Amino acid sequence: MYASDVSSNLDEFNEAYIMISCGDAQDFVPFGRDYLEHHPGEVGLPPPRPSQVPPHIDLLRQLDTVSINGSKEWWDVRHSKDGLTEEELYVSGSRVVWSRGQAGRIGSRQVVKCMTCDSTVVHAMFATFYTYPDQPPLLGEPVPEEPTGDALPSICIVENDCLTIITEDGDDYSVALPFPVRKVWPVKYGILLERQVMASEIASQKSEGESLPTFYSLLHPLDEINPLLYRAGFSGSSHPSYMSDLAQQAVFMSQDPSICILYNSVNNSHTIWKIRRAKTEENNLIFQSGVQPSLNNTPITSLLSSAASYTQLHSYSHSHSFSQNHSNMTSPTTQVPVHTPTPATSRTRTLFPTPMITPKLQHSQTARSHMATLSRTQSPSVFGGQHMRLAMSPSPCRSPGHRTPRASQLTSLNETLIEPEPLVPDICLDHLWTDHSLGRATRAFLTEDHVEQKYLCLMLSQAGILRCIKYDYANDQSGLVFGSVSSIPAKDARPLRALKMMIVVDSNNSLLLYTGTVHVSRINISGLPAFNSSLFKDFSSLNISSHLQSPATTPLRRSGLLTSSRPPSSADAKFDVGLSPVVTEKMHIETSFAEDPGLPLSSAIVALRDATDTRITLEHANGNLYRITLPEMTSSPLVRHSLAALKFILPLDAALQLINKWYATRNAPGSDDFSPQGEWILFSMMMLSMIGYDTDKLALTYPVETSDAFSPLVASKKFRAADSGSDNDWEYILSSPLHVAAGSSLSEMLGLQKVGVVQKQQEVSRGTVNVNAPLFSYLPSIHFALHLVYEDFKLNSLHWEFCNLLVPCLDQLAADLRAPQYLHHYWRDFPTVCPLQGPHPQVPLTESLKLVRPAYVTRQPPQVLKHLYDIMEGAEPKPFPCIPHVCTTTKNLVLLYSVAAADCHLQDIPVERFLNCISPNNHKFFAPSFLPLSTIQNTDRRPNIHEKIVLLTDELGLTVRDIQLLSPGVSLLLMNAQHMCRMWPPENWPASAYNLIHRPDLVAQRDTAAKNEDTDNGRLKDPFNIKVRCHRDQDLAQEVKKTSHLSKEDEDGMETLDTDMLALRWIEDQRITEVRRMLCSSKAVTINIVQRPEVSDHDFLEEQERHLYALCIRTMALPIGRGMFTLCTSAPVITETLPIPKLNLSGKAPPRGTTIDLSNIEVPPNMDMWPHFHNGVAAGLKIAPNCGEIDSTWIVYNKPKGSLDSPTEHAGFLMALGLTGHLRNLVTVNMHDYLARGQEMTCVGLLLGMSVAKRGTMDIQTTKLLSVHLECLLPPTSTELDVPHTVQVAAIIGVGLVYQDTAHRHIAEVLMQEIGRPPGPEMENSNDRESYSLAAGLALGLVMFGRGGEAAGFTDLNIAGELYHYIEGGHKKPLFGIHRDKYKSPSYQIKEGDCVNIDVTAPGATLALGMIYFQTNNRAIAEWMVAPNTPYLLDQVRPDFLLLRTVALGLIMWDEVVPSAEWIESHVPPSVLTHIHRGGNQSTPGIDYESMHQAFYNILAGSCMVIGLKFAGSANNEAFQILWKYTRMFTNFTKRSVAELAGKSTIETCLNVILLSLSMVMAGTGDLDVLRIVRYLRSRVGPSNSTVGYGSHLTIHMALGFLFLGGGRFSLSTSNMAIAALLIACFPKFPTHSNDNRYHLQALRHLYVLAAEPRLLMPVDVDTGRLCQVSVTVRFSDTKQYKNQSYEALAPLMLPELSKLSEIIIEGDASDHRYWPVRFSNGNKSWSILEALLRCGDGLAVKLKDGRYPYGAAPSGLQVKLAHLLTQDDSARWTIKSSVLEEVSGCSARLVHSMVGGAVPASSPVSKGSSSVSTPEPSKMDDGDAAFTQALVTIIYEYLSVGKPQAITNWLAALQGVRRISNLSQRAGLLLWHVKLIVRAAHFMHNLNKENRDCSSHFENTTKGKTRPLVSAEQALSLSKRLELVIDTWLEETQEEVVRYLKGDTDKQYSAKCAFTLVMLHLPAFTDLPSTKDYLDPLPLIAVLRKAQVQPAAVSSLVKILFNSH
Repeated sequence: MYASDVSSNLDEFNEAYIMISCGDAQDFVPFGRDYLEHHPGEVGLPPPRPSQVPPHIDLLRQLDTVSINGSKEWWDVRHSKDGLTEEELYVSGSRVVWSRGQAGRIGSRQVVKCMTCDSTVVHAMFATFYTYPDQPPLLGEPVPEEPTGDALPSICIVENDCLTIITEDGDDYSVALPFPVRKVWPVKYGILLERQVMASEIASQKSEGESLPTFYSLLHPLDEINPLLYRAGFSGSSHPSYMSDLAQQAVFMSQDPSICILYNSVNNSHTIWKIRRAKTEENNLIFQSGVQPSLNNTPITSLLSSAASYTQLHSYSHSHSFSQNHSNMTSPTTQVPVHTPTPATSRTRTLFPTPMITPKLQHSQTARSHMATLSRTQSPSVFGGQHMRLAMSPSPCRSPGHRTPRASQLTSLNETLIEPEPLVPDICLDHLWTDHSLGRATRAFLTEDHVEQKYLCLMLSQAGILRCIKYDYANDQSGLVFGSVSSIPAKDARPLRALKMMIVVDSNNSLLLYTGTVHVSRINISGLPAFNSSLFKDFSSLNISSHLQSPATTPLRRSGLLTSSRPPSSADAKFDVGLSPVVTEKMHIETSFAEDPGLPLSSAIVALRDATDTRITLEHANGNLYRITLPEMTSSPLVRHSLAALKFILPLDAALQLINKWYATRNAPGSDDFSPQGEWILFSMMMLSMIGYDTDKLALTYPVETSDAFSPLVASKKFRAADSGSDNDWEYILSSPLHVAAGSSLSEMLGLQKVGVVQKQQEVSRGTVNVNAPLFSYLPSIHFALHLVYEDFKLNSLHWEFCNLLVPCLDQLAADLRAPQYLHHYWRDFPTVCPLQGPHPQVPLTESLKLVRPAYVTRQPPQVLKHLYDIMEGAEPKPFPCIPHVCTTTKNLVLLYSVAAADCHLQDIPVERFLNCISPNNHKFFAPSFLPLSTIQNTDRRPNIHEKIVLLTDELGLTVRDIQLLSPGVSLLLMNAQHMCRMWPPENWPASAYNLIHRPDLVAQRDTAAKNEDTDNGRLKDPFNIKVRCHRDQDLAQEVKKTSHLSKEDEDGMETLDTDMLALRWIEDQRITEVRRMLCSSKAVTINIVQRPEVSDHDFLEEQERHLYALCIRTMALPIGRGMFTLCTSAPVITETLPIPKLNLSGKAPPRGTTIDLSNIEVPPNMDMWPHFHNGVAAGLKIAPNCGEIDSTWIVYNKPKGSLDSPTEHAGFLMALGLTGHLRNLVTVNMHDYLARGQEMTCVGLLLGMSVAKRGTMDIQTTKLLSVHLECLLPPTSTELDVPHTVQVAAIIGVGLVYQDTAHRHIAEVLMQEIGRPPGPEMENSNDRESYSLAAGLALGLVMFGRGGEAAGFTDLNIAGELYHYIEGGHKKPLFGIHRDKYKSPSYQIKEGDCVNIDVTAPGATLALGMIYFQTNNRAIAEWMVAPNTPYLLDQVRPDFLLLRTVALGLIMWDEVVPSAEWIESHVPPSVLTHIHRGGNQSTPGIDYESMHQAFYNILAGSCMVIGLKFAGSANNEAFQILWKYTRMFTNFTKRSVAELAGKSTIETCLNVILLSLSMVMAGTGDLDVLRIVRYLRSRVGPSNSTVGYGSHLTIHMALGFLFLGGGRFSLSTSNMAIAALLIACFPKFPTHSNDNRYHLQALRHLYVLAAEPRLLMPVDVDTGRLCQVSVTVRFSDTKQYKNQSYEALAPLMLPELSKLSEIIIEGDASDHRYWPVRFSNGNKSWSILEALLRCGDGLAVKLKDGRYPYGAAPSGLQVKLAHLLTQDDSARWTIKSSVLEEVSGCSARLVHSMVGGAVPASSPVSKGSSSVSTPEPSKMDDGDAAFTQALVTIIYEYLSVGKPQAITNWLAALQGVRRISNLSQRAGLLLWHVKLIVRAAHFMHNLNKENRDCSSHFENTTKGKTRPLVSAEQALSLSKRLELVIDTWLEETQEEVVRYLKGDTDKQYSAKCAFTLVMLHLPAFTDLPSTKDYLDPLPLIAVLRKAQVQPAAVSSLVKILFNSH
């Protein structure tokens, strides 16, 4: 299609006015209206709140208050944040509907939320609040300009007396409005409320200082509604004051910029103000100046006497917000709700009970309250004066992120009436501008024109004027500067932000488009209904309201007969201007309508509303609403970039004129959506016409689409069909525009022989150029800008087609500018489109020379591909010209290549050295001189060149998709850098950089870690920050859901285990099934005994029950083991109670399954009490600590109702919540309710739980709670309380937990005294004294753990001496403190005498001494713990105390503990060793062999326990072997008579201790050997095992629980507090029966939780979400004992303690890794990421390499070898067959199969089916295809071997490019350059890699392995040779043309082969060479070429042809 074919489209612009078409208008009905037709309405709502206001006051208030909107229906439409949908907020009566849907698509809208309020909704809007964690600011802290904290997008619903705020997250708040509200406005920081000014206030004529403020702010739903400040004068120079001018009303408010417009009705002016945060000094000035008006202490009774007084009081009863934790308590006298907040609510509100204030109580729907928002403490008051609130005591400190003030519990209202403090204003207004108008603006908005000039528009409806005030930002961006004011006649106007235009209704009710103040066009709308004017005249006399400005006018449907509000003036014909759907003569239409009033009138628009980016609603004169969509500016990337470039370089007026004309041209009536090609033709013709060209005579040829060639709109003359054709028909087809455009490409694609084009002989018509055209003088700038766009498009493969379109226009402009260098450049790129001489110039030479060329226009054409080539060659070319924000691809690539070549620092890149950023001609622009990288962190290691490229790529905003779209020649460098960094990227990169190098596993790791690290609350190291693993794989999640729905009988409490992890970790056996069987307590046990013949049925039944009783003893010990097994394995459903599995103590007798219970034998009473407690603990421990939904309500919700056993289980449940940290959420009221019931077990569980939850915090509230239960912490005069003994034990150990590791002097002194507390004179402290004394000793050890060596401040307490006194005994020391008076009299029941009862005090004192002097290696103290060496002294010490002394000795000499038999037996005295295992004839008289053996076994057990504590959770092989040896030895002792020497009970106890120690070492490993021995020991049930009691079974199941701790996810820590917790939990004195608490409180057995930590490394495939196996290398930190220790294993793997490790490497073996490696190094950021990943439980994301199979997932060994071959073997690279590649696995399999599957060599058996294609020369075709396929297979193999399949497409483009170049494709010029760039890039990357290898560290070279570059030298050489063969052939064919070209002969035509040959040989244009026309001898010509720096290889190629031609 020729230029003349489209020039007729421009003729219409010669008319007086321009019109555009915007398509059909759609009927618009608010979605909310249709939705509410099916809404149930107010059914089920509570009755409205009764009004306490006297009737006359309520009536006056209703009369005086003006609602925001008088209609019941109202809606607002806005564009969503996603940019794709629209949101509608619809209000009708008391209902609000929020919906969302795609713009213009019927049926796509969905309801987001529908809300029904208690009263009529006055207004609703969208707003955004912020959490503001910095509020209130600290002293001297500046107030930030921007909002701080998290954004809370919300909906605000305004009712008459309250404001309801609903956030997008579902939280809702209710704020009582203290005054009638006129309007609410969303602003940048929150919302502003405008108070309704009463008529009585205006009549009173008070001064501004005496009036009440009219504007208030609310920054957060839980904040106060505070008054506004304002500062008048220039830039707010005057004194701040309250905004209390009654004449001021808000017209408009904006969020960006943050301004507002107020109208002053007195002086008829609009003032513009800047909205900002109020500063602290401004608030101080306000409070000091005393300008606050007050109520003058007016009594309430007098205030009620008048409506004005009531209104005034009501206006200042400040806002009250209530959260979900408030309880509604009604007083019987006043019947007014009094809301008493609980301590869990950090933000406290108090409401004074006055009859007139009835705020709304709104309960939050969710418990997810923002901690930052709930941490501000404010309470309003009615009596505090005008701006007063109650002063609550805030927290004295503030955490770095969120504030946590002290919670206040208000018990009565009198306590809240304390000293008032003023309300602090949050917002201040600064005066910016005053505009004196003709009246009040009905609307205001912000807009900008196409050249970024900004306007503030005021719609003055009364005057019919739109007032446009120009403004701009100040230089420092802090304020606004206002300029000229313009006026546009208008009835209504709205902005269209996406189009940067506004739509205006003019006085004729026509629609006009403006951009800024410049008129663009009129709008033609098709689809509006015709309207009968005569019918309207019949109805025009009706009395119908004509206030059309109300946005709430109820629109009628199109089918409605009557119109609602059409004004009488609409009958005039002037309403029809510009609204006819047909563009005809206007006067003809008007006269025809005037002659016949009955004819249909055209549409008339009277108002606009609901404007979004490109859509707007029109209000028709007939009352209907129509929604229209304005057409876009352009859909073609070429036109978009060209417009942006021209806008940048043209002056403002010229650019504005160009864009406006283009918009009107593109969207003229009759035109339709354009293809990119057609749109560019239209744009280029329009642009050339504005330059001054006669477009009818331009001979530009453009390709056209197929559809345009056969357009039905073109009238064609029909000819009679002839019988036979002629040659003219064929020539006509060959000369058709379709063949010209598509013939060459179709021939190329179909493999056909090319057919030439028959050119019509046309006379060269010389057109004239209008030099007075608006853009003629800018011709050089326009050409240069479009040329830069052309060069930029070369870099994107998707934009290559646009280069074909752009180059003819550029060629014409270059010819007219007489720029031969540009002509030669275009000819070399597209020789088939652009001739060498260029088109015939249209601009005369004289006029061309007059054109002024800007300084940035260069004589040589900028060539971006040549520029990049020169950079890689090592040259430093001149800075490349670039248009900012337009040629972004050029800018990015030039910077990347320049930085790669120069290797400059990323922190300071000299941009001006590489880029010449063109300065715009129309606005301010600051070109950056350097490019700082915000993502780079300062590290010691300098990044290498590849890392620099990746980081710079990321900083420039390039994504993987952007790089894939780059042309193949330029993207190779970026892909190579990504490939080189992919193996071992640095650890401090941002996530976007990891995405660039295709490492989604690293991104997932950091995202998961960041999600689970709450650094603001300082919970990074919080032990309670542990989560449950979420199933990312949907199939697995569904399976888990299916298996979770079990009946209550089948629930065993272990359903929540991570079965897929357990199955992967122990894949070869069924050990988990066996463990579940052994720990199941919910099913009846089997009584498998046989009835003997002589036993009667009754006796057999008793025998069965006795056997059942023995089994029940074991069953009652199961829950503690199950609690260990299921630790932190589930997240509860907060809408349901936590299921607690049944503790089944019945049995079933086979074969009939008869149920057996304990009804016929005598059993101990309440024997199942403590087992039920343990069962509750086990159920509660399943809950992971970081389940954020657990609050006080859910805890109380689980409280049992009516069951006998449930209170005990619930007590255990409470303790479990404390162990996991959730009991911190229990509010004080509920805690008091639990304790007040006085249930012993509940008190024990609650006190221990609270103490653990608050451990180490020295929390005052918890200390007070514990002190109530301990007389030692109460004052002497306190009332004696009857506290159960077990509760006292729990309280005393709780004190130790709360003060653990604090060395608190007073607490330590009290606890030391409590160890030796004597029995009381009555019955106090007489039972189970041992457990209390032990608990006091353990608590003392917790407080002073490891502080023995630094206890300088405790010398006067003589802690060691006192404890030694308790151990060795002696006379009692005098009591002091509270005990001195109470224990004057001795106990009447227990006679101890004057000596210390060491049987009571020794255990606690021994362990306390060991804990206090832990790891101090104090030999003096240690000597006290050594076992006596003589038999006499040995008889003075109980054997079980020797066990404790050995443990204490090991704790003190901790560094000397070694896992060896020698170390263990070194603790045994020689006198004992000599008498061991001797008896009978070998016995020595006088020796007590029983004591000797008991001492020996206890010392052995104590030594084994020390080893178990030191190596807990380590799975140390030496420790395991030594403990395994002694476990087997003691197991054998139980079967032999040697046990009689020491007593079976002693052997059993020692065996239990050693078994526990063994399981502690192997914690979390699930070791089979230990499991087998546990299973054997557990089977010892019945009369033959009388010594195996409840304590033995408890220990055995604890050992089983340790072995599979936390479902195999947890292990044990060996930190100080963990060792203390293990010592308490595994205290080596076990209960004899289920209720035994004499020596040790059973509840303390659960403190092992404090030592448990998640250390299981669970790899998860990042692509599938499934768990997988990976190889892990673990390296230990060097110590004195060992160095360079490491081991390898397959994960899932239980890691050793992280503190003992230096490095963890995933898949570190570079030779055989299947996954991409990951390294975690101790001491940097990656280590904290590893810690967070272990805690959160989501697993470690890993990425499978391409072509690799996961471990254990390969179908056969052959495919594993093949995968290894594909990725490692280099030998078969050039001979590999395509059939082999079909076995490729991984994410690249589809890509490889798609490439290889269709191109299989003919010799391959796979291609038999495709060999039937017949060609003229089969042998030649097969050979060529086979060679190409083999090259393709080689490339695929090469890139699979380096793990970079993404580059296959790059290289494929290069291979196809060589083929297309040889076929002379139309894009061969571009392909040629890119093939050259690929070859050059291969050498460039080789040099970069060499430099990088030289500067790399030794660690990188050894650890990282060898990473090959993306392109090998062999590949580059192969590709280069392929191209050289083609060019050599062409050089022979075109040698004549080449010689002619070099000599400057331009008279003859040149072929495309000649152009491409010149490009390949790097020959310059002959215009750049000296005159060589007269050179007959080739030698001077060769010298000229050498001087022009032509490459030697090219010169040598030319020598032959030059001499041949000569």
